[in-house]
Amino acid sequence: MDNQDNKILNTVEEIKIYSDPYRLRILKTFLDFGRPATVKEVADRMGEVPAKVYYHVKKLESIGLVTIDHTEVINGIVAKYYASYSGQIEIKAAEIQPEMRGVYWSNVRRLIAEQFDQTKETFLERVTGEGDSGKFMQNKLYMNPEEAEELFLRMQKLFEPYERKRGGEQIQSYELFLAFGADLPKTTPNKKEDQSDSD
Repeated sequence: MDNQDNKILNTVEEIKIYSDPYRLRILKTFLDFGRPATVKEVADRMGEVPAKVYYHVKKLESIGLVTIDHTEVINGIVAKYYASYSGQIEIKAAEIQPEMRGVYWSNVRRLIAEQFDQTKETFLERVTGEGDSGKFMQNKLYMNPEEAEELFLRMQKLFEPYERKRGGEQIQSYELFLAFGADLPKTTPNKKEDQSDSD
């Protein structure tokens, strides 16, 4: 499938489907294959029952995060090979009704926490294991919204050549978790309040 455009999730239902920890594991397993895979292949790798995985794959398919890539007839049975969306996923709350904002952000928090936890576990395994160590970086950057958008797009372009699984000597997978957002604007105290505090 074409992953050039960002996948935008902007409803409570979409976020609920995507933020489920089990479904995030399924998406990660699809990506680990580096090629379209059947539900049975994914279930076998996860050590799960295919029927359970299939239910969750259909949920992910309903919001476009997995699609049928092709089918093959194997021993008289049609096997469906699914491809996982591997582009950028963008979460937008602008269209959420005010009364649903609490549910929406609760699911967004769960999603971010789950993705962070999965990446953290992989990072810690690599740091404590033999071989290449994990690397950690945290920066504070100062820019206007246009510069921030430009930087994010440049990072997307930078990662593109490495997002597809490929063969070759010493090719390994590297986990990357990137959180990118502006601070909330700070409210400036009222001058009268400042004066009354100093009296």
